[in-house]
Amino acid sequence: MNPENPPFIPKQEQEKSFDLETWLSSELHEQYEETAKTLNELGLLEILPECGEIGIVGTDGEEYPLPSEEQIKAEILEHKELFETKMKQGFTKIEITPFGLPLERLIDAAKRSILKHHKKGKLFGTRKNPEDESEPLEPLELDENELINVLDNRSNADTAEAFVYYPKEFSENHQGFTKPELLDASEKTPFPGFSVYLREKNTNIPREGQGQTQGGRKQLEAGKSSEEYLKILQTHEEYQNESGQTLEDWLTLFATHLKKTNQVIDDYQGNGTYNRLIGSYHSSSGDVRGAAWDRDDQRIIVSWDFPTSHGSDTSVRPVVRVPPLQN
Repeated sequence: MNPENPPFIPKQEQEKSFDLETWLSSELHEQYEETAKTLNELGLLEILPECGEIGIVGTDGEEYPLPSEEQIKAEILEHKELFETKMKQGFTKIEITPFGLPLERLIDAAKRSILKHHKKGKLFGTRKNPEDESEPLEPLELDENELINVLDNRSNADTAEAFVYYPKEFSENHQGFTKPELLDASEKTPFPGFSVYLREKNTNIPREGQGQTQGGRKQLEAGKSSEEYLKILQTHEEYQNESGQTLEDWLTLFATHLKKTNQVIDDYQGNGTYNRLIGSYHSSSGDVRGAAWDRDDQRIIVSWDFPTSHGSDTSVRPVVRVPPLQN
């Protein structure tokens, strides 16, 4: 990535007022329809045999219908002030993760999508400015023998007791939850089996010194450790109600973004950074996942680092969960 080129946020977008009702009545519908269609085309959704709705069958064998647009809208309105604040800060892209699916299923969907795009000559790096259709797309090479490299072969880690989600610290006292625990508890939540969140419009995470300020919030920048990012999200008021992505979030976003735009995400040797997935933690080994597109290896890499490790090209993609996570 050229350090002279920070992620692009149009000045008028930084300064313009935000109207939640307008977003709910227009943008939410368009984004929801596109995302639901994309998830279905990727083979991540199915007609559920018992309830007859479209959704997923989770790792626990239970059926989980896809959250509806009206359900998402109701949850945002339930916490109107919170989401209005975060949207003014740039969190205006809705994403839906089929969290209950096995990781292997999401990995396979990403593999199929990568290979399909490459064979069509439509596998590109991410534009610096996603809104600029005139910006040339850069073709990416692909190692068709290994589309995704999951280091330490932990592709089924989501079913292990040692792997926890939404930790409050990276230690034995993590206070996180296993996937079975979350699926069981999700029966009492608005979107059982799914994770819904808002993210910033630009998928590129800024390098150090390149974060821009919107709505009184400066974007997180690369260069800190997972431990430091988690602490910042927990203690700094401007990042209140934000969390990191899980691997399920990342794989789903990679596949859906590629399907919609023909571009990868977190192209850390291009316009992106390596994404530390601090929404989850492997408590027995004490490490945190990370994911990115690797141009040298010509594939996705999913690796592990200690919570105190840091690098100039590593960062976190913050998201705002719908409904908000309980602290």
